[in-house]
Amino acid sequence: MIPMNRILVILYLLGMSLVSYGQQDAMFTRYTFVSNMLYNPASTGRTDGILTSLAYRTQWAKIAGAPSTIALAAESSLNDGRAGLGLNIFRDKIGFDMHTGVHANYAYRIPISSKYVLSLGIKGGASIISSDFADVITPNPGQIDPIYSENIQVVVPKAGFGLFLNNDKSYVGFSVPAVISSIPDGRFTYEDDAAFLSHHYYFTTGHVFDIPNTDLQLKPSVFVKYHPAAPLQVDLNAQMWYKDIFSFGLGYRTGDAISGMFDVALTKDIVFSYAYDYTFSDFRVIADGAHEFVLLYTWRKKEVRVPSIHKFSTLSRF
Repeated sequence: MIPMNRILVILYLLGMSLVSYGQQDAMFTRYTFVSNMLYNPASTGRTDGILTSLAYRTQWAKIAGAPSTIALAAESSLNDGRAGLGLNIFRDKIGFDMHTGVHANYAYRIPISSKYVLSLGIKGGASIISSDFADVITPNPGQIDPIYSENIQVVVPKAGFGLFLNNDKSYVGFSVPAVISSIPDGRFTYEDDAAFLSHHYYFTTGHVFDIPNTDLQLKPSVFVKYHPAAPLQVDLNAQMWYKDIFSFGLGYRTGDAISGMFDVALTKDIVFSYAYDYTFSDFRVIADGAHEFVLLYTWRKKEVRVPSIHKFSTLSRF
């Protein structure tokens, strides 16, 4: 007899594999470090120079077929900061399903006052979604369901937009990563199409509080994710920075996990970030939490034009 905990894992992973078809972007706890433009193209190229990031996230490491994500990003400001150009590549894998996304972003910034800048962004690219059924284990290996007798792969073109309003201490953003998407060759039924073509809605906001008479800064942020077929999910984060050399913080994701975060500037050009998610759902009994690693590198052709209040100018305020 199959142990009950294994049955629960199998059912959960199968359910997650179905949901993953409707997922537009990979999930990260350190979304501001992985790349804000992954979720909002209007955030592209807000820093001087070329900013690159490499991120890796693994979840429920003790379970075979558990989710893992790797993401690469590069972005640069253009026209003296009036525009930005960027590229996001990620691979999200869970069980026998894999989602690979490749998207290019463009942002244009409009000063609307002496303090505030409004950024308009667009993104375009494709999602490559595949299922490798060679790894599926069934109770009767000799009996193969025709539906799962061959691997499946489909390329879904996508285009989306975003808005980003900020000053030197606050920001607010809204985006829909896939306003336009389509499935070629009509291989899927309407129910499958609905999952692929569904829209995600993202809202972000945050503020930097300078604590008087100290070298500390408190940086709370909120990330809201909405999908019509899933419960509203909210990430609440708060970090304490010291001279922008290092930081530590806590996060809370509704219905999912509590997070601990740590960031450190290794040099003026390199930043390392780590986060651990402690899952508080019932699944915690048979699974571990999530580990997330991010490495940032910024390359500049020249020194920053405006003197930074930070010791290392690599670290942006948000």
